Amino acid sequence: MVLDQTPALEMQALLPTLRQVYAAELPRLYTVAFHMSGTRNDAYERLCELAGLPLAPTVLGTKNPGHALLGLLARHIEEFLGRKAEKSFQILDDILRDDITHPIDINTRGIDGDFNRVHPLLWELKRTCLTSVLGCLPPGVRISFILTDLLGFGPGASAELLGINESAYRVRLTRARKRLDNYLAPLCQHVDRQNPCNCEGRLGVALAKEFISFPPHTDDIPHAPYDAGPEYHEMGALYRALPPITLTEAQRDELLARCVEPLPSPISSPIASLEPEIEVDLEIDPAASDA
Repeated sequence: MVLDQTPALEMQALLPTLRQVYAAELPRLYTVAFHMSGTRNDAYERLCELAGLPLAPTVLGTKNPGHALLGLLARHIEEFLGRKAEKSFQILDDILRDDITHPIDINTRGIDGDFNRVHPLLWELKRTCLTSVLGCLPPGVRISFILTDLLGFGPGASAELLGINESAYRVRLTRARKRLDNYLAPLCQHVDRQNPCNCEGRLGVALAKEFISFPPHTDDIPHAPYDAGPEYHEMGALYRALPPITLTEAQRDELLARCVEPLPSPISSPIASLEPEIEVDLEIDPAASDA
């Protein structure tokens, strides 16, 4: 008897592959990796590490594979970075604010006499500076702000992603908001136009100290001026107004190629799986055998 395996094949075809889940989640995964790591290159390295792990059984067996993948990345980066912040607010001040404000010099290295480079560089400075401020928070505190105030996950859902108690998560989130507000509210022009630190006045210093460089592509650079938005007195709104960071096409293709897919499992007979094996003992009559 020939068994029709079409329903089983169709069921397998409906299940998403790890590569499909990874591709759908890449924009959000890269956002988390960038704001946690602080640079494009480090964010890409963390995604490469995630893509190279055999995660299919863990991710595809959950109700929401995308959230499962996001939680794995968040926990991986938090463990990779350790418990302490990589920099401090004082170190950031020493890099950007230990010199007086200068008007933009078109001949500065990095601008190289091309005024068209100023617009993307100002956006890159705004994004890099605010991300570096996040880097002054301990990783566990930082990820709470990213998940809730940047990506919109509630405290309960975020705590589940990280595998921690919700009350502990809320303490982290409160601490993150308070520290960011204490630092940026009296300083940053994007919070208050009258504040002393503005991107145009710090662009030359940032380029000279190699705090930023020209971005590898301008696909994630808005056409609007970097300071066209309103004042953002709430820290979550300030960070949500940043343009989403994007991978290059080559990086995206490389990450998807690294995804470790499980070997296809053989499709068993539905009847064989339901019917137990029957053992039959036969006694053969020697006389009948001779006949």
